[in-house]
Amino acid sequence: MFSRKNRVNYNFSVSDVVRVLSKDNIDLSLGQDNKLDGCLFMPQMYQYCGQQYEIVKVVKNIYLDHDRKMIRCRAPLYLLKDLKCDGNTDIFPHKCDRTCYLLWHEKWLERI
Repeated sequence: MFSRKNRVNYNFSVSDVVRVLSKDNIDLSLGQDNKLDGCLFMPQMYQYCGQQYEIVKVVKNIYLDHDRKMIRCRAPLYLLKDLKCDGNTDIFPHKCDRTCYLLWHEKWLERI
């Protein structure tokens, strides 16, 4: 069981409509590794800046395939309707063949 100090406060819920912040505002939140609280902001995500989307999932746990373990989120993360990775990444020499939702940190979103 997780202690209360490890709980994450979520300000949005499923079916809330949010706007993705501007590129400039998101850039201000990112470290040199393009992450905020461990959540990666990929270049392909910039195309969604300024647009509105419905939250389809509040993410509380993430399964890490390569480590074969489940981890509890340390930051409020969300999945937005129909926003999935296009498979283009710098990590692999070829296009990824999975269809994964993009993870959105709460600080990249604003309430409508």
